[in-house]
Amino acid sequence: MFHTLPIIKPSEYANRPLKPVEKQNIHLFCVQTNPDKINPIPFSSEPLNEDMVYLFVNDILRKIFLWVGTTASIRSKFVGAHSAIVLQRKTGITYRVENVDQEHESSDFRMTLSVFEA
Repeated sequence: MFHTLPIIKPSEYANRPLKPVEKQNIHLFCVQTNPDKINPIPFSSEPLNEDMVYLFVNDILRKIFLWVGTTASIRSKFVGAHSAIVLQRKTGITYRVENVDQEHESSDFRMTLSVFEA
């Protein structure tokens, strides 16, 4: 369903007014079945698919949020957890992985997610 797309960084939105939180370096990835291949996806204001697992990387907070939808399969959850560790190794050991279940989001995650709101 998702194709490998480039990450759209908030700095690329220079032609429109930005919220202060959009100036943070945040990346969004969709977890597929291969834990070594995660697909970056562009910012979107559309709701997250509750069947999927997503990784949000917030470089300001130095956190990797592993968002798990309510109906995500056990395989997706496992691959998501493994992908978060792979991504942590790539970004640096100082990044903390935080598990976020749908409808039980932390305030840090909600602040990170506010980047995608219109």
